[in-house]
This record gives sequence, structure tokens and C-alpha cells, in this order.
Amino acid sequence: MYGLYQIVYFTIIDILRILRSPFFILIIIMIYFQYRKNTKHPILATATSILYGMIGGLIATVMFLYLQVYLIPMDYIYILIVTILLSFIDTRFICFAYGGSIVVLLNLIFGFPNIDKYDLMQLVAVLHIVEALLIILNGDYQKETRQFTLGYNSVGGYTFSRIWPLPLVLFIGDTMIKPITIVALLNYGDFTISNYPKEKTTKSGIVLFLYGLILLIITKLRINPYLAPIVAIIGHEFIIHINKYREKTRTPLFGDPAEGVRVLDIKPRSIARKIGISKGDIILKINETSINDEKDLQDIEEINQDIYKVKFFNIKKGIVIKTYKGKRKTLGIISLPRVL
Repeated sequence: MYGLYQIVYFTIIDILRILRSPFFILIIIMIYFQYRKNTKHPILATATSILYGMIGGLIATVMFLYLQVYLIPMDYIYILIVTILLSFIDTRFICFAYGGSIVVLLNLIFGFPNIDKYDLMQLVAVLHIVEALLIILNGDYQKETRQFTLGYNSVGGYTFSRIWPLPLVLFIGDTMIKPITIVALLNYGDFTISNYPKEKTTKSGIVLFLYGLILLIITKLRINPYLAPIVAIIGHEFIIHINKYREKTRTPLFGDPAEGVRVLDIKPRSIARKIGISKGDIILKINETSINDEKDLQDIEEINQDIYKVKFFNIKKGIVIKTYKGKRKTLGIISLPRVL
């Protein structure tokens, strides 16, 4: 237990040290501009990514040491080169499952590059286990509501986009006196039209955790050197395609209603949250005005009244009429755009 305390202590010191390095600052700037394209609060999104990335880096470092994974920085360079080449084919290949596995297969087939294939595959497995935990804990943070087309119908759903910079500490040498800190980037991009955000990210995280755990067990057993990289690639592809298939074939949560507008999300500290409107409800009338599209909601918002009488449909309660009287604040309804 004392050894674990030492590992955690020195890992935290090295992680805090790398936060001031120009390379890490450059990565953070890149993450910020990526969030700036996809989220409403990029500074907050970046800050939470750094925090959870540090936690993930700490977990990964401890796992590397207890699994006795010893790698050199050049191994990451090989993965980076392969990953950059794969990114020109499709951005979804920007993943250690593909880059790391291909590097291992190149070593097995051609004898180059010179790497420890088992340690490298353990790296791939551990990073996916850590990514799974981060998805469960932070994957649904600042999710975005989106409109999707399913056949000839418009449905509502959510997209997820998270990037975590993981400072990883490797100890080189028999006495572990030469810590080397590197940074790995974990990227989570996903969508759902059939689950609520937290439910979706929890399910995705559990599946990815099992994938990483199975890959780690296969690698540790050393049954065949080709088995782990092949399972890594095929397993990752299977997860992606089965996820898309399930989303397309399951009943959407938020279809386009015949009357009114569908609620995709509720803003915090808003009138809608105060009177109990939930995701999936259908707004029918506000102050005796029929609501048929987003513009009707916007017109109501512009009036900025003190009293709101809202008629809406809830799947559990049926037709509900609620009245708000009090301080002026935003109505706070994010709706599914109507297809006219």
C-alpha cells in the first residue's frame, strides 16, 4: 500500500509539472478551438477535459506500473505516424485500437518497427479501459441536441463530443528514478436518438470497458501474438457498426409530433424547468397561443412576460397545464425543429 502512495504522489507531481509545458499548452489550445466549434461553453468544456484527463492519466499510470508495462517514447511516435496516415482515410481511425494494432502487425510481419508487441497491446487495452471510465463519468457533459433524418421523418437526438488529454507517467530504469511524462489524447464522439444522454454514455462506457478488459486478458495470456491486434481492430469495428445499427433500428425517443413541438432539452434555471416540463414532452399552447414550430417559441420569448400558462403533453401524465408567475427569466425550451 505504501508503494501505491508513492506511485500516486510522484505521478501527480509529474502531471502537474507537464501542465506548464509548451507542448501541453499547445494541446489545450487545440482542444479549446475544437470545443469552440461544437459546444456553447468551450472554456468550461476544456477545463473539465483537463481535470478528467488528469484523473484518467493517474489511473492509467498506476495500471501500467502494476501490469509492468514498460514502453519508450519512440513507441508512441510509431503509433502517431500510423494514426496520422489513417486519419486521411477516415477520422474515426484516429484511435489507439487501430494505430497500435497496425504497428504491432507491422512488427510481426516485417520485423519493423522494433517494439514490445505485448506491452504495446496492453497500452491499447488500458487506454480503452480508462476511456470507458471517462465516458461514463464525463461523456454526456455539454451534449448537443440535434435533428436527425430517419427515413422520411425528422427525429430529435443528442450528439456527444469529448476530448481528454491524458498525461501518462512512465518510469524508465530498474529503480524507477527516471520518470517520463507523455500525453495521450482520448476522443469520444457518439450520438443517440433512442436513449437519454446519461443512459447512452453509460451503456457505451460499459461496452468499451468490457472490450478493453477482454483485450487486456487476451494480451496477458499470450496465446498468439497476432490474436490481440486482430481482436482489437475487429472488436472496435464491431462496436461502431452495432451502435449505428441499434440507433437506426430502435424506436426514436423524440419523433416529430402531429401537433405542437417536441422538447429535446431544458435549460437550467428556466421557467420550463420550474414548472416541471421534461425532455420528450410536447408543448401545445403557451398563454392560449398554439405552438407549432420554433418561431412560435421565439416569439413568446421576445414578449418576456411575468405570467406563462403552458399546456403540454407528458407521456406519463397526459395533458398538463401549468402556470408560472414570478421573476422574468428565459422560457428555456430547446425543441425539435418541425419539418414542414
